[in-house]
Amino acid sequence: MKEETKQNKNYLNRYRRYMKRVDKLEEKLFQLDVQIQGLKGRQITDMPRGGVPLTTDDLLIKKEETEHRIQNLLDRSKKIRYEVFDCIDTLEDDRFAEVLELYFIDRLTFEQIADKNNFSLRHVGYLYGMGIDSVIIPSVKT
Repeated sequence: MKEETKQNKNYLNRYRRYMKRVDKLEEKLFQLDVQIQGLKGRQITDMPRGGVPLTTDDLLIKKEETEHRIQNLLDRSKKIRYEVFDCIDTLEDDRFAEVLELYFIDRLTFEQIADKNNFSLRHVGYLYGMGIDSVIIPSVKT
């Protein structure tokens, strides 16, 4: 793979990576909610339990931290999303732009893109590759 192609792909993939982290944190948040609900419904018994017991306060603190992390990622990802849109919007071929937007912004798989546009999977791969090679990313100034 050409170095330029690799750089283009990494640049465009930043938003997708951020949103993947957000998805994982939202799953963690869901699990914390389940644990909090479990603690509220737990019955007190005289049976011994191992380990340090989790309190509702501990879980609420973890929940607040996780919500804060999600919001930070969403705030940072918004800027990156616009940067990716700016790159995609410079493409002259609308098909390239559409495939790249569906993949990097809407986070669809190649299969989903093919189904949505009535393309073959191979054609989606071709459009994706041509789009990656055609996109112009802004030069990084150091």
